Amino acid sequence: MAMFYRTDLSSYAEASYPKIVTVRSPDELNEYYENNKDVYQFHHGFGGDTDMADDVFSNKTRYGAEFFGNNFLLFVILEEGSGSVRHRVEPVSPENGPLSVRITRIVPEIGTSDMAQWHVMLALDRSFLDMDVAVIIDDEYLADQ
Repeated sequence: MAMFYRTDLSSYAEASYPKIVTVRSPDELNEYYENNKDVYQFHHGFGGDTDMADDVFSNKTRYGAEFFGNNFLLFVILEEGSGSVRHRVEPVSPENGPLSVRITRIVPEIGTSDMAQWHVMLALDRSFLDMDVAVIIDDEYLADQ
């Protein structure tokens, strides 16, 4: 199951998206947080959403040693030209090569003008850990009702 966290930039940083980050242990999860807490807004939930800091990076989460014994986390970080764009992750597939992560961008007919960064988080079986990852992004356009 995918989790979606809006984690806009705390300050402008030029980067290319999508970014892919693999987290294999509680130490790597903590290191990712420490290295990026001043870049992304992990502590700010948008529109009533849960913030990523409490849900993923705090000591009260389920992402401890037991979780990482059988799983790993894959972050796909996206940038959108509108905060209105939402996402859906199709079933992850290791068919004939890299691990394919297909993300559908759900684009409304009329969007907002705010930029948005998203951390799409996937908890995956550790058997996929050493596979290359291919992110495929499709668009689905919605007509206003």
